[in-house]
Amino acid sequence: MASSEIELKNVGFKAGDEIILQDVNLHLSSGETFVLVGPSGLGKTLLLKMVAGLLSPTHGQISIGGENLLTSRGKTREKIIRQMGMLFQKNALFDSLSVSENLAFAMREVNHSSPQEINHAIQKYLTAVGLFESKDLFPDEISGGMQKRLGIARALVLQPKILLFDDPTAGLDPITSRKIIELIVQVKKENECTILAITNDMHRAFQMADRIGLVVDHTLIVTGSVAETKAHRDPRVQQFIHGFLEGPLA
Repeated sequence: MASSEIELKNVGFKAGDEIILQDVNLHLSSGETFVLVGPSGLGKTLLLKMVAGLLSPTHGQISIGGENLLTSRGKTREKIIRQMGMLFQKNALFDSLSVSENLAFAMREVNHSSPQEINHAIQKYLTAVGLFESKDLFPDEISGGMQKRLGIARALVLQPKILLFDDPTAGLDPITSRKIIELIVQVKKENECTILAITNDMHRAFQMADRIGLVVDHTLIVTGSVAETKAHRDPRVQQFIHGFLEGPLA
């Protein structure tokens, strides 16, 4: 990939006759962090999965690093996908592998890393998310919040140029949540990553985002920078970011 730009043009998705998303347009520059917010169940995760290549839109175009994700095949598609790291909403950990092996597996299979490289990365990223002391435990032996942190470490360990996060701080306490976002911001600076993330925690959205977008009414409203989002005139935006009970959002 020549860059880590992400571009969506007139992207839509239908489930049977039901329109979930339509006319979604978005351009992320290399190194930008864009945060998706919005009411639950309206298509944020669906949008993330389409960018990851896990689902195909009903219509429209998705380009990653200038390559058409939807028409790419073979080694070209593999190269695109390998540039991305993703934290799934339910973490998608390997239950039969220990905490450390969940990280080592990706490094061994994808990057063919040496044992020394793997051990160094395990110590670095598990320490960063506060899990090094739990490295020999299995996912069902750690809490839900710890599983979330492990999922984040696994998304980071391959140092991808594009990071996709589905609610990276869900289930974490406020202090840990802030530390996790600080880690994501630090990794972004170190590796010059492009980040597309979902969160409904507006404190974390404001902490992380270069720009923000609200997924509502089957489409994406790009609200702009943190300052622009806070001053946005659309009542749907104001109701959501402030959590008002009354307004156009049901």
